[in-house]
Amino acid sequence: MESNRSASLRTIADIVGVHPSTVSRALKDPKSARIAPQTVDRIRQVAKEHGYAPNAWAKSLRTRRSMMVGLTMPRLTDTGLAQMFDAAQRRALELGYQTVLVASEHAADPEAAMQRLLDGRTDGLIISTAHLRSPDLDRLERSGVPFVLLNRSSGPHPGVFGDDLQGGRLAAEHLVQLGHRRIGSLAGPADVSTGHLRLKGFRQVLAEAGISVNERWLATTSLDVKPAVAAAHAVLSRRDRPTALVTVNDTVAIAAMSVARDLGLRVPQDLSVVGYNDSELAGLMSPPLTSVRVPIQAMGTAAVDLLVRRIAGEPISSTVFTPVLIRRQSTAPPPASAAGDR
Repeated sequence: MESNRSASLRTIADIVGVHPSTVSRALKDPKSARIAPQTVDRIRQVAKEHGYAPNAWAKSLRTRRSMMVGLTMPRLTDTGLAQMFDAAQRRALELGYQTVLVASEHAADPEAAMQRLLDGRTDGLIISTAHLRSPDLDRLERSGVPFVLLNRSSGPHPGVFGDDLQGGRLAAEHLVQLGHRRIGSLAGPADVSTGHLRLKGFRQVLAEAGISVNERWLATTSLDVKPAVAAAHAVLSRRDRPTALVTVNDTVAIAAMSVARDLGLRVPQDLSVVGYNDSELAGLMSPPLTSVRVPIQAMGTAAVDLLVRRIAGEPISSTVFTPVLIRRQSTAPPPASAAGDR
């Protein structure tokens, strides 16, 4: 019967019938010429079945590392960010690292929050709270602390990102192709790459289609529910409201759909809405939400892999994932009364 506790090298050795040092070598170097391939396979199978995990404390003594990585996240109330963190944490554990999390965007001093991670002797940082201009990241780079960015880009610093410019384009192109000309946007903060690039892609597509951007149909919002509701109300309560909205994430999209219902508007008959991230909630909405999908969990995993390579002193470069549009029932052609509007 499988134990609820991680197996030790001794446990695995006893089951396979080899010395613990053989188990250790097989797990560290599966291609070792000193161990028969079938023995290596058996050792790895038993280790997996019994939940073997490396002793991080013992490993830290050998490597002079803490075997801890720090993660800074803007917030954990966002479903997509929570999934990203969960994937990063699982990958870190697979590689023998513990994780320490700081949700720092609403902290009084975000830089101090990051410093607490460094004071805790973390071997490196995964930072998803970067702004377009982040002098603290430049200082961190000069200090030699290994770090990678996640989700939000900033300057030349390496990290794992979605192609936010292309994502903004996909959302706008979808609405233009449906026949919409009165298109608004609930964009994210302009000093953050996700908000800046998605809105830039949106503007590019409208310009290419010969559609003038009505600045009264654009609103900037933080990514929480209350500010999103206020931004959606400001745009949708206008008499000359848009027939479609591109939003910076699914939370903002859901807030916009709620405001639309309160104003007596039907989605998608009167208003089409496009979200971003394709969170778990997107397909459960009524109507189900059209959203730009980025591989949230794959991004979290990739960020840990990139950081571990940087900790080891390897040269690294950024990884960029391509988004795709997932069409559902929250978007449709504009109402007949808006046909031909420019």
